[in-house]
Amino acid sequence: MMKSWKVLTIGMIFVFLFGLFAFADDAVTITFWHAMSSHFQPPLQKLTDDFMAENPNITVNLVYQGNYGALQQKINAAVAAGDPPTMAQLYENMITPLVDILYPIGPHMTAAEKADIIDGLVPSNTYNGVLTTVPFNKSIMVLYYRKDLVPNPPKTWAEYLQMAKDLTVDKDGDGVIDQFGTAFRPSANPEQFLTLLKEAGGSILNKDWTEVTLNNDKGLQAMQFAASLAPYSLITSGYLNDPFAAGQICMFIASSAGYYYNNKAAKTGGFEMGVARVPAGPANQKSAIQGTNIALIDMNQTQAQKDAAVKFARFLLRPENTIYWAEKSGYQPVIKSAYETKEWESFVASHPYQQAMSAQMLDGFSQILHPNYGDMRQAIGTAFEEVMTGDATPKAALDDAASQIQDLLTD
Repeated sequence: MMKSWKVLTIGMIFVFLFGLFAFADDAVTITFWHAMSSHFQPPLQKLTDDFMAENPNITVNLVYQGNYGALQQKINAAVAAGDPPTMAQLYENMITPLVDILYPIGPHMTAAEKADIIDGLVPSNTYNGVLTTVPFNKSIMVLYYRKDLVPNPPKTWAEYLQMAKDLTVDKDGDGVIDQFGTAFRPSANPEQFLTLLKEAGGSILNKDWTEVTLNNDKGLQAMQFAASLAPYSLITSGYLNDPFAAGQICMFIASSAGYYYNNKAAKTGGFEMGVARVPAGPANQKSAIQGTNIALIDMNQTQAQKDAAVKFARFLLRPENTIYWAEKSGYQPVIKSAYETKEWESFVASHPYQQAMSAQMLDGFSQILHPNYGDMRQAIGTAFEEVMTGDATPKAALDDAASQIQDLLTD
């Protein structure tokens, strides 16, 4: 009897120790580099904690790396040193040069999960026909306006132009405009023009990236419309919330991510702010989606780490999680099914400005994935600036930008 008891005890100890060793073997730690500062970090940490509670064998280390520029520099340095994080939050133009060392997420997702990603976000996460990255913090361009001066926001380009003209006023008669109908940040926010370009049916390049189409008839139509708004527009490189608060502008197209700051400006100015879809162009009513995606880096990572990172990326795409992130961060849900949930419908009902943002997001478009897109964007911003300040005609500015972009195609 004593011998049997000893055998049983030894067996139990062996099973216990084997279990510990097995658990240790299964445990995995991954690192996620991000640029989410201040009030974005608590909801990101909450989602991460929830994921780790659901997956106790996975530890996710969130590492804040400063702003997007600093993050990009650190990613590039880490890749050069052969010691990158498991996953990172990056813009498309940051991801494209790294695509050969990425671990594609899409092949490890279900067909339903992939089909649920908002249509406008699929191209900007697809490389060589494979869904490689997934969207994370995304915002959409919408129209902000003063409700006291714009009781009915413009629905078309023609209405936008006429309203901007009517609202531009020299209040004291000194020959200097005190109140502009609208405003633009040409070099800082080329997406304002890219939205017009898309609404005119235009594009930067043709589908196979062999030809610059920026300066064709559709591109010229978009830039000519921008030029027609110039006399009634405040042109600045700074954010628009301060001149909005000061009563210098009545309406403007900007990112939904700026809602908090713009609404705060409206309260400071003593008026109520409204949010609407961007005015429709001749081809459509689409607008630019901005924000980053999640990329997994396949360099010096174990298969267990890559599997864990895929699981975390898929976790963040769940309806309840993309909704939580949107509600707490001010960004938009990135999957279609989230917009159909009772939770999101309830949130929109209590936050009416989200009606326009939701509708616009589901009809948005993303930037192209050309490896030189960053330089292309800069050339477009410069052309936009020159037109809006009267330093170049729409055709001359677009032709110059197109020439620069053509050179980038052969780099």
